[in-house]
Amino acid sequence: MLNALKDPLKYGYAVGRIKVRETKMLGTNRLERLVNAGDFGDQKRILAETDYGSFFQEAVTPEDVEKSLGDYLTVLYEFLEEIYPEKQILFYFISRYDFHNLKVLLKAKYGEKTGEQIWSELGTLEPESIKKGIKEGELEGIVEPYRSALEEAMSRFEESKDSQQIDIILDKALYELLYMIAKKQKNKFFIDYVRSSIDIVNLKVFMRAKNLNKEQEFVEDALLERGFVSKEKLILLYPESLDIFVKELKETPYAMMVRDSVEGQKFDLDIFDRKEDDFLVRYIKIAKYIPVGLEPLISYIMAKENEVKTLRIILIGKLSGLSAQTIKERVRVQYV
Repeated sequence: MLNALKDPLKYGYAVGRIKVRETKMLGTNRLERLVNAGDFGDQKRILAETDYGSFFQEAVTPEDVEKSLGDYLTVLYEFLEEIYPEKQILFYFISRYDFHNLKVLLKAKYGEKTGEQIWSELGTLEPESIKKGIKEGELEGIVEPYRSALEEAMSRFEESKDSQQIDIILDKALYELLYMIAKKQKNKFFIDYVRSSIDIVNLKVFMRAKNLNKEQEFVEDALLERGFVSKEKLILLYPESLDIFVKELKETPYAMMVRDSVEGQKFDLDIFDRKEDDFLVRYIKIAKYIPVGLEPLISYIMAKENEVKTLRIILIGKLSGLSAQTIKERVRVQYV
C-alpha cells in the first residue's frame, strides 16, 4: 500500500511525459509505409512527419543513417536524464554502451578485426583518457566497475591471445552490473527482465558454441550466472543432441525460440536474434497496463531502442537494395 501511494509522487511526472511521447512512436502502419517506400528519398519524406525527420535531412549513405540514429538516441537520453527520478535506471542502459566501447578499444589495441569498430557516443567514458590508460597499461584513473573488468580482460587476452576472452570477461562484468542495478530497485518486472536477458545471452553462447564445435570448457567459461535457466543445466546439456536440448527447454519461455532456430544439425542465429527481440518486446508490453511506476519508465527506453533498431534495418535495407519482402521478414515486433 505504501508503494502504491509513493509511486504517483515519485514517477507520475516522468510517466506522464513519456505517455505523451509514446503516442508519437512510429507504429506498425508507418513502419509498413517505410518498408514499402520506393527508395530512401521516399523514406526520408515519411520520416519528416515524425520526430526523426530533422536527423535525416542530410543522410545519404548507410554511415549517415548510423550517425543520424546515434544522434537521435543522444537527444532521447538527454530528455530522459531531465525527467527520470531514478538515475540508476539510465545508468543501466548507458553502461551497455560503455562496455561496448571498451570492447572496441581493447580489440583495436590488440589488432583484432571486429564488427564492433564503431565508438558509441552514448557512453559515459571519455575516449581519450580510456585509450591512454589502455595503451600505457595504467588504469587507476578509470572508475569501477570498468577498471576491474578491463584489467581482467587484458590479462586473459595476453595469456590466451584469444579475442573471445575480451567478450567473455566484459559481458560477465556487464551483466553482473545490470543484475545488481535491477536488484537494488527491488522491482520484480525489472529483475525478471534482466534474468531473461541473461538467459538469452546464454542460449546464444550455447548455440554458437554448438555450431562451431567448441570444447565444453569454453561453454563453462562463457556462460553467465543469474538466469532462470541455470548455468549448470546448460553445461550438462552441451554434449547432448539438439533434439534433447530442445526437449529439455520445452517448459521454459524460450522453447519456441530455440526450436524454430534449429536448421538441420545447426542453429540459425539470425532467426534466433529476431525471435529474441520479439520475445523481449512482448515482455515489456506488460507495462502498458501499469498506469504509474518504474515499469513504464523502463519499458519506454526499451521500446525506443527497439524502434531505432527496426528503423536501422529498414533504412539500411533499402539503401542496400533489399526487397520490401526481405526487409519485412527482418522487422521486429513493435511496442505500439
